[in-house]
Amino acid sequence: MAAESLLRAVLRRKVEFLRHVRQRRAHHSHKPPTAGEQIPTPGNVPTLPFWQRLGPLTRAAMAYARAQRKRPYTTQVATSLVICFTADLSAQRMGGRDYDPKRTVRSLIVGSISSIPSYKWMLWLSNKFNYSSHILSLGTKVVVNQICFTPIFNTYFFGMHAFLAGESWNNIVERIRVTVPVSFVNSWKLWPAVTAISFTFIPMEYRSLFAGVVAVGWQTYLSFLNRKAEDGKTIEPAPALAVKAVEAPVVAGSTQAAAAATRPALSAALRPLAPKPRLQSFPRRPNSTTTTTTTTTTATPTPTEPTKAAVADPSILPRRLKLSAYAAALAAVLGVGYYYATDTRASVHQYLVPRLLRTIYPDAEEAHHVGTAALKGLYEVGLHIRERVPEYPNGPLSVNVFGKQLLNPIGISAGLDKDAEIPDPLFALGAGVVEVGGCTPFPQEGNPKPRVFRIPSVDGLINRYGLNSRGADAMATRLRERLRKFARSVGLTENQVLNEEGTDDIPPGSLHPGRLLCVQIAKNKKTDEKDVNAVIRDYVYCVDKLAPYADVLVVNVSSPNTPGLRDLQATEPLTKLLSAVVDAAQQTKRKIKPRVMVKVSPDEDDDTQMEGVVEAVWNSGVDGVIVGNTTKRRTGIVPKGVKLIDDEPNILHEEGGFSGPALFKNTLSLVGRYRKMLDGYALKSESDKSAAQKVLFASGGITNGEQALKVLNAGASVAMVYTGMVYTGSGTITRIKTEMKEKLAVKSA
Repeated sequence: MAAESLLRAVLRRKVEFLRHVRQRRAHHSHKPPTAGEQIPTPGNVPTLPFWQRLGPLTRAAMAYARAQRKRPYTTQVATSLVICFTADLSAQRMGGRDYDPKRTVRSLIVGSISSIPSYKWMLWLSNKFNYSSHILSLGTKVVVNQICFTPIFNTYFFGMHAFLAGESWNNIVERIRVTVPVSFVNSWKLWPAVTAISFTFIPMEYRSLFAGVVAVGWQTYLSFLNRKAEDGKTIEPAPALAVKAVEAPVVAGSTQAAAAATRPALSAALRPLAPKPRLQSFPRRPNSTTTTTTTTTTATPTPTEPTKAAVADPSILPRRLKLSAYAAALAAVLGVGYYYATDTRASVHQYLVPRLLRTIYPDAEEAHHVGTAALKGLYEVGLHIRERVPEYPNGPLSVNVFGKQLLNPIGISAGLDKDAEIPDPLFALGAGVVEVGGCTPFPQEGNPKPRVFRIPSVDGLINRYGLNSRGADAMATRLRERLRKFARSVGLTENQVLNEEGTDDIPPGSLHPGRLLCVQIAKNKKTDEKDVNAVIRDYVYCVDKLAPYADVLVVNVSSPNTPGLRDLQATEPLTKLLSAVVDAAQQTKRKIKPRVMVKVSPDEDDDTQMEGVVEAVWNSGVDGVIVGNTTKRRTGIVPKGVKLIDDEPNILHEEGGFSGPALFKNTLSLVGRYRKMLDGYALKSESDKSAAQKVLFASGGITNGEQALKVLNAGASVAMVYTGMVYTGSGTITRIKTEMKEKLAVKSA
């Protein structure tokens, strides 16, 4: 037995060693994984940011967060004591005098008393002033914090220090009068940025830790300022800026004289922090004193004759008023410009930006990547384009799809966001449905470049991307991290969000109320389309990885750029494929399972072909159909009276799928025919009479509100846009919905 146990241990170690070597080889290989290789899954791919993967530092931060969640008040008091102790030591060291333990004790008392009220204030501020605009919310929080909290805390800090030092009431008031204005002005140079970073990037449980690190320096400054105020009677006043001032010795016990001596000392010591002075100080000469240009004779003032304040330059007030007017005008211009540039209704997004992109980037794919990167980057800093027209669940465009009440029936087709990098910026543009993908199980490059071509004369595109994809694992990781971030922001767990617990019926895919996220899946190019079982494995693999983070799974069997893919639309293989996808989707570990739709080609428009698709849809249990995709046909693309220019005639005959307004008539016809066939098939079978009506999405050539209403009236539930956004910009969705409302208002009038 002992020998057998030893042999098992040796073999287990050998297996682990071989597995480690294989993983290292796979890591150093730049080749994409094949169907037989093990690739990382969302469960073992690191999805946390870098700062949460720093070993001991991360563990210490997590321990602090756990302590704060378990004992928030105790943790806050302990944090404040450490901050105040460190700051006081630093301030006393800056003073250049012997260490005074009494001052440290006073600092600890002051910090411990203020710790819990300060914590309560930050909690209150976190829950207030949360508007739809991130910039507006952040700006309001910063201003409220600076105006309300900072002067109150500084008054308490300096006043309490003076009180604990045994100062008289008059001295306490004078201490506050001297120190608070200077500290308040200087606080605007540091704390707005700290507050903005804290509320934007720092999770709630770490904000005290982050602010504490900054507060060490700030408390050092306050302690230093307080000490200077305490020692003001021993500080020699600084010389005047332009001329040598008459020095007035400070009388012991005179608080006003101490304050007068403190201000120039602070100005000299804290010159890098304080604003540049605009006034020059000229102390008033006593009557008994005579001066010359080279010598100065001083007389000792009596305690009732303090040094007078500086005399202001009469020209300063107009200059300040002028500067204030300029600042107000600049702020107004920036504010108006921000709201205009980030509104989908702005005309620049329709007429200027698309033309500018086409001019700067002649290659359509490069322009696509630049636009995607811009939307992603602007969204991360809160400067993204958004729809500011309010929508309501029971508004004029509201529609029920799959049991969810959508805010509107306008969607964005797959292809614009191939790797699920910008679903939230696309939702911000006003879409009720966003489709990301197509996604293949394993990464693939797609077809050689160039592979996207514009035909501006007909607002058309030809693409032969070939389903370029980073793979299902990469997309799943990205969507999972997005869901985790949302869960943290609302104080829920990942499973609670997936099961719609405590989220007010927010779909776990879109993470936006009244909206749906569709994830399109497809097979790899190298997978033999004749091997139906291999094809099914590709699709099921995508379902296993992506289903938890999708509201709707879209099975793409209609891309014209993947060889043999459209052959899967035959009844028998399509039924087998869709049945496998539906079964896999039902295994998703989520209370409400994702719906399944199939995306069909507009070129397979023969009645027999369409009836085969309808039969497969009903037999497999698929929930709906998306009609259609890009077309290989080139007849009827150019309307009468339109003349192609430059090299557009040659581009029109490039290999690939065409999309644009020319497809609308065919899309409208297909929607009506599919609607009739789907409903008619349900009536033929007694077993299907109780089944829910199949949902139709229309995609192809929809560019305005009138066309959207036509396809909806023909039987579609959602009208999807893609090429229209390339030519009319990020305000396309808003414009289409506005036109729809106008049409509906005219009909109801």
